[in-house]
Amino acid sequence: MAARTKPTTADATPEVVYDFDGWTEEDESKAIAAIAPEVKYIIVERSFVGKFFDGTIVKATLALSLDDVDALQAEYGNEIDQFRSLIQVVGGDENVKALSKQDISDVAQMAMKYFEVLQRIQGATRPE
Repeated sequence: MAARTKPTTADATPEVVYDFDGWTEEDESKAIAAIAPEVKYIIVERSFVGKFFDGTIVKATLALSLDDVDALQAEYGNEIDQFRSLIQVVGGDENVKALSKQDISDVAQMAMKYFEVLQRIQGATRPE
């Protein structure tokens, strides 16, 4: 157990006592699972459409040229900023504002899913 309350006087709020010594890998796994990002996505034509747990929808193109990829990698050092740039192209400033209001772990999860889909598309075999 990570925390428990320590009784105080009847009119005071109980003091929280944190149990750092009793914290286990299992406790950590459970805590992380309880707050893990919950994002979903679909592919519509040549766009990645993501949905955050609060219902916010963002869109990013899956049709990138080599020049687009080079420019993204040159300008932005991480996937989150690259993803933010891509959703601005498809959805404009409102799309970016919606993304910016999300928790960073949710945005990172969404960006990871986007780039995984892009990688799968690049490796897909086209019909003859």
